[in-house]
Amino acid sequence: MRHARALKPEPTPPAPGPSPRGEQARWGALLAQARLAAARMLRLPPGHPDVEDRAQDAMVAFLGSGEARFDPALGTVEAYVATIARNLSLTHLRDRSTRQRLELRLAGERAGTSDGEAPRRQVEARADLKRVMLRLCPGHVEALRRIDLLGEAIDEAASALGKSYQAMNGQVGHARAAARKVARELVAA
Repeated sequence: MRHARALKPEPTPPAPGPSPRGEQARWGALLAQARLAAARMLRLPPGHPDVEDRAQDAMVAFLGSGEARFDPALGTVEAYVATIARNLSLTHLRDRSTRQRLELRLAGERAGTSDGEAPRRQVEARADLKRVMLRLCPGHVEALRRIDLLGEAIDEAASALGKSYQAMNGQVGHARAAARKVARELVAA
């Protein structure tokens, strides 16, 4: 009896998978959808660098963790990527708006103002202070100027004016009370 030779199994052809061109077109369509969503949110043309940055960020976010969380029962991949791009664009707009407000506030603080009303209020406050000081006696004016306006310590002001600490402290108290009284009179008038 002759032994039958075992036949070698014929290799199975590889399963047809997505073609490289098909995959490239799919990713290109996802990127285009992300660009459109970002352009709509940022109100910029689709070719703008900010739009391209947000679209690329959306693709990176999708590949990083979104692909695993994507549920095809809830929608299409294109809609999911567009939502990621929209959310990233909103975050970009919020960050930019916050940064602009901070820069304006810092510029105002550097210029000595915090808003448009501040210069007018500062001028009015100086005029009010001048009217109050004109109605006080010279000793009270000097005490308030040194202690409250220049920020000197009571002992420094006392030694500069040749007074004792207690006398200077009392004069400052009397000067503040007189200034409050004059200010109330000016407001009532």
